[in-house]
Amino acid sequence: MAPRLTIHHAVAVLAVVLALAVFQMMNRMGVPGKIAWGSAILSILVVAIFWSATNLGADDEDDE
Repeated sequence: MAPRLTIHHAVAVLAVVLALAVFQMMNRMGVPGKIAWGSAILSILVVAIFWSATNLGADDEDDE
């Protein structure tokens, strides 16, 4: 049986795609490697924080 994919999986995949795009953009602009990696990791963290905040706000509606 195939695993069921949820919206959480889709957001995680899109976060990784965003991180790869940020890393590639930084490399093409000639930014040092540490800054490029840091920017990629920061983009994943921003998506994770935003998605967590969105999920925390959505849970209150189900309690009624």
